[in-house]
Amino acid sequence: MRQDKKLMLGMTILFLFTFIVFGTIVTTEKLAPFFTDRIKEKFETYLKEEYKEENNNLKIGKISYKNQVYEAKVTNKENKNLYFSIYYQNKKITDTYTKDYKQGKTLINSLEKELEKEIKNKLNKKVTITFPLTLNKYSKTLQQRLIKNDNIRSSNLFNISFNIKAKLVPEEITNKIIEVDTKLKETNILPNEYSITINNKEDNTKLKINNLTQNTLEITSLHQIISDIINNNESDIIKTNNITYQYTKGENKS
Repeated sequence: MRQDKKLMLGMTILFLFTFIVFGTIVTTEKLAPFFTDRIKEKFETYLKEEYKEENNNLKIGKISYKNQVYEAKVTNKENKNLYFSIYYQNKKITDTYTKDYKQGKTLINSLEKELEKEIKNKLNKKVTITFPLTLNKYSKTLQQRLIKNDNIRSSNLFNISFNIKAKLVPEEITNKIIEVDTKLKETNILPNEYSITINNKEDNTKLKINNLTQNTLEITSLHQIISDIINNNESDIIKTNNITYQYTKGENKS
């Protein structure tokens, strides 16, 4: 009988403990939305203290709560695509400022996708756009130009890569590259460097050429470069312009 009472008491204590714990969790989850104003004040104080110089350019968005974490998006007032996330959990605030905002990951990604989409729509050509530097590596003037999206397409700040399908014949490759470059210039899109992959129509090989620029895309220079590459001639024009290339096996895609 005494053993039964001990067992019953233990079960009662366990039940009460479980009830209190889960009750506390449920209550916290239900009441959490009512504390967003206090959390916003904490976020505002944090931003003023941590990012004094940038604070006037920042705007805190709607605060959400999930899995015991408060979260908000902090956006640049001039460009909604430049933002970072801020979190409050266990009385501690953390953020993604350095990667997303200072280095401009969110902004750079949006500019790349925007240019890729524009080229796809206008040229019916799939390309990959990359900015070689993070936002904080540019001068203050260029940072502002990127944030304001001030005619970035003609800025020579980004690189482009795309594929063409051709035989490994200098004239054919040169003409096809020039054709794409001409169409880009007609739409006032001026990349800094070009990486071009030639899918050989005659066999299952690819030739990728890197570091082509506006200077080396002049038809005479480009033809000489292509000829030297195909003939495996490490000429001065290739060395001087730091042009690299490699052959690989792959699927034939244009």
